[in-house]
Order: sequence, then C-alpha cells, then structure tokens
Amino acid sequence: MKKLYIFYIFLSSIGLIFITRLFYIQIYTEKYILNAFNTSIKQEIIIPERGSIFDRNNNLLVFNKSIYELIVIPILIDENFNIIEFCNLVGIRKDTFHKNLEKAKAYSKYLPSVFLPFISKEKFANIQEKLYKYKGFDWTKRSLRDYKVESSANVLGYIGEVSQKDIKKESNYYQIGDFIGWAGVEKSYEKILRGKKGVKYWIRDKKGCIIGSYNNKKNNIKAINGNDISLTIDWNLQNYAEKLMFQKKGGIVAINPKNGEILSLVSSPINNPNLFVGINRSKEFKKLIKDTIDYPLFDRTTQARYPPASPFKLMTELAGLQMKVVDTKTTFICYNGFKYGKKRIHCHSGIHGVPIGIETAVAVSCNNYFAQVYKRVIEKYPKNLTKGVNEWCDIIKSFGFGNYLYNDLATGEKGVIPSGDYYNKKYGYTKWNAITIISNSIGQGEINVTPIQLANMVCAIANKGFFYTPHIVKYINHQPISNPNYIRAKYTKVKRKYFDFIISGMEKVFIIGTGKNFKSSDIRMAGKTGTSQNFIKINHKTISLPDHSIFILFAPVEDPKIAISVIIENGGFGSRWAGPIASLIAEKYIRNNVHRKNLEKNIMNSGLQKVYENIAKMKNRN
Repeated sequence: MKKLYIFYIFLSSIGLIFITRLFYIQIYTEKYILNAFNTSIKQEIIIPERGSIFDRNNNLLVFNKSIYELIVIPILIDENFNIIEFCNLVGIRKDTFHKNLEKAKAYSKYLPSVFLPFISKEKFANIQEKLYKYKGFDWTKRSLRDYKVESSANVLGYIGEVSQKDIKKESNYYQIGDFIGWAGVEKSYEKILRGKKGVKYWIRDKKGCIIGSYNNKKNNIKAINGNDISLTIDWNLQNYAEKLMFQKKGGIVAINPKNGEILSLVSSPINNPNLFVGINRSKEFKKLIKDTIDYPLFDRTTQARYPPASPFKLMTELAGLQMKVVDTKTTFICYNGFKYGKKRIHCHSGIHGVPIGIETAVAVSCNNYFAQVYKRVIEKYPKNLTKGVNEWCDIIKSFGFGNYLYNDLATGEKGVIPSGDYYNKKYGYTKWNAITIISNSIGQGEINVTPIQLANMVCAIANKGFFYTPHIVKYINHQPISNPNYIRAKYTKVKRKYFDFIISGMEKVFIIGTGKNFKSSDIRMAGKTGTSQNFIKINHKTISLPDHSIFILFAPVEDPKIAISVIIENGGFGSRWAGPIASLIAEKYIRNNVHRKNLEKNIMNSGLQKVYENIAKMKNRN
C-alpha cells in the first residue's frame, strides 16, 4: 500500500511538471510565436490621412505631410542586438535607445509601439535598406499636420501624442505613439478628422524583405481617411482682427447673429500652431506652459472671465422691463451718481439734475439710472428678496450667461450669474439687501462672463430676443451641419417689444455717447462701451490693476450681419481700445475695406506692452 501511495505521488508530480511546462510554453514563450509570425508576415497598420481644415471661403488652413516612424516589439529583440550599430544607423545616442525601449516595454512587450517618430523621407531611405538586420524593429508611415497659417492656435488647435488615459478610454483604436487632438477643432472634432485605421499584411523572406501580399490581400482592412471640415471662420477677417491685437492681451469674438456662425475668434497673445508640430513640440509646449505672465495657451475668448461692466447695463434694463418694475417711459434724475449711505457709485454721463430715460441712459451710460432699475428689480418682492434675484437670474441666463453655451468649441467657462440662494449662502438669509449687491447693476460685483457670452448677448439683442448657439464648424465632408443645437433658435425670456428701445440707445452711443469719436460714416452701428474694474489678490492683499477696455457692437442696425465683443486687458476706457477695434472689424467685414486708415494704423502699430511689463514687475514685488 505504501509503494502504491509513492507511485501516485510520483505520477502526480510528473503530471504537475507537464502542466507547468505547458503553461510556461503558452504564456512565457510567445516570443517564439511572434518571431515565427513576424519572420514571414508583416502587419502594417495604415494610419489614415487626417481630414483637412478650411475656412468658410474654402481657404486651406490645415493639411498633412508624410513622415516615417520606427516601431518596436520589445520581446523580439535578440540578446546579441548590436545597439551601437543601430544607434549610428538611426542617429540617436545609446541612452536615448534605452529610454525609448523602456517606454515601449512599459506599454507592452508584445505589441508594437513607436520607438522613433518624425523621420524624414530622405533619412528613412537609408534606414530602410538595413532595417531587416535588426529584429524587433519595423517602420510605418503616417501623416503629420501641416498648418498653412502661423496663428489662431486657439481655433485650429494642434495634435499631440495620446496619453495612457486616452488609450484606456479607446483601447480599440489608440495605441502608444498615436496622435490625438489636444486643442481647438483638432480636439473637439477629433473623431470626425481622424478617420479609421486600416491593416495590410505582407509576406517577407528570411531577410525580412517584402516579397508580396499575404493571402491575396483578403485579410487587409482598408483605411478610411478622416473627413474634411470647413470652419465658420472668415480667415481674412480673423487675420485682420489679429493684426489689431498688436501688443495687446484679450479676446475678440465676432458672430453672424443670423445663424450663430463664429466669424472670428481671436485670443491674444497669439500662438503659431506650427510650434506644436514635429520633434520640438514638447519643448515648445513646456515653454508656453511655464509662461505665468502671458498665459499664452489660455483661450481668452472662451475661458477668461471678466466683469462685463457697462455692456451688462443692457441686461439690467431688459430684466427690469420684463419684470415690469420699470417701463419704457421711466426716468430717473442723476445727481452725479447713485448714493447709498455714505457711499456713491459715481456717474460720468455728463447729464445731471434732469430726468434721464432709457435711450439716453444707454447712450451716455448713466450709472444712477441702472442702479435705480436694479434696486427695483431686487425689491420687486419686498418680503422675499431671494425671489427677486432668482427671477432676474433666470432672465439673464436665458441670454446664455452662466452656462457653457453647449457649443462645439474645445474650451469654455460658465461664468458667474449669482442667484438669491447664492447670496443667502454668502451673507445669511436676512443679512443682505439690494444695496449690498448694487454693483451687479453696472456689471461689476460677483458677475463674471466670457467674451463669447458677451458676443452671444449682442446676437440676442440684434435679433430682438433670440440667438443661435455659437458654433465654429460650417461643413463636415462638404455637407452643411445638421445638428439641431446649432440650427434652431433659442429664445430669451424678454419680450421682443422691449429691444427696440435698447437698440435705439446703442445706436445713440455713436451719436451722443462714448463711441462718437470712432463712428463709421456710412454704416449704422449699435454699440456699448465698458470700463471693467480689475482687482487681484496677492498675499491676502487686494490690488487694483488698470481697468479692462470693453466694447460690444452689432451692425448694420437695419440688417445685422455681425455681432462683436472685444475685451482688451488693462486697456482702460472702453472707447480707448476696444471700441475702435470693434468698429474697424465691423467695417472690414461689411465693406471688405476700411476707409478710416489713420485709426487703423494707430491701432495696428501701438499697444500696451509697457503696461503689461509694469504689471508683471508689481506682481513680482508682491
């Protein structure tokens, strides 16, 4: 019995050894399977051509150029691999070889990944002849972006190598070394532009040279090129607006109010998308990331939040009319500003001691008038101020403020439109009143908006109560977009009849108001200046900086074709920089020519560089 027991133990041990060996062969010797397969069959991943990008007038903005890449399957590299000889062939250092190989191993020992990108056609020709000598290495061809312009990186975007997060999210498509849109339309329309990968199988001889197609091409999968897209951007207008931003920081947004198409989207400082292409892209990207003075990668048109200042007075009045706390005949007498306790909101309208109505108040930007309107708005329900603020908040948000606008841009910010509940949380239910938040009446206080939200507001005013979601793509694969989010009008909560009075006041800005010095002689424009107070906190100290210059505009008044918002950081009065820039852009778009050459020359050749340098020095001191 004891001998039989020993026999069973011996038999079980033999079986365990066989099972262990079988497990080892199947799991740990994939190298030999891969070697056998890769010796005779080459699998070539076909990277599709990325779609081209055009402007609305069919001007080519982004194309492709071919490059080559070396790929590696780490498990196939022999122990006697001649590293020095290989490095001399491809032109890299030994430490770079080990660094790139470790990166590939971290991704997968068994799957192909990019070892060396961005190889020119000329250099690759020499490498290809001798590559067969180095097992584990192969090559692939792909496209690299070729930006035909040297600006508008915030619009076009740029592409970069996929992250592990991208691979994990779409492991059935991306692998290490692939490229993906990192910003702009390259990011927001990634799946439209990228296309679908293909695969080709080739038969190779013992030297690794291709001798023909595998299985008569039956296993091949054809790559599908990405779709071309045409932007709503008018490149001539975009280029013109960028020139006007010489030595200025800020944002310009121009929209066609008839359909929500974005005609120009300028964020300054302006970036060249070609800086993010090729072997030096990571260095340039890191350099821009570290720039904490200009923040050049920050899209000021969609991400920057500013107090809207006087242009927001239009919202104050429209809310007051809709809530019926004032009517179109309501007047207020201004005594050099709005007084509350020992404080005063000063007024520079120049009209004091006489009744001021809605149109004149808009034209001369009377602070007292709009403070009085806002006070009535908040006190509509005397025993429930929260209800009054919430009703005002809902009206304001119906113009697109306080949300992302749900557009097709890669970046965005909601901004801040405070509600009554917000103030209850901040101050306590009974510890605030209309005077506490009176700064909101003139677009200061807690209110923050983005330039694109301001431009959208102008569209709603020009259309007398509705707007189309701003969007930046006009055609996909040469077919008009059909997304209902972009082609259906969104209506505000203000009745159409109230807008005529606002528009009349905006037109008078160019007649008796702050816009008369840059008025067009032959185009009827409606606008509003703004001078936005600007404070920052450094080391728990609140520091006042030069005001932001703001202007909004639409034109022509009789048939609106363009709505514009301009914000020039630290530019001072709205009439100094933002107003002239907005009026020039409108004239350029409508007439395709500018008659006010002296104004144009002045704006294009002067800027605020010294102001920005002084601000930087002040920040460093603090």
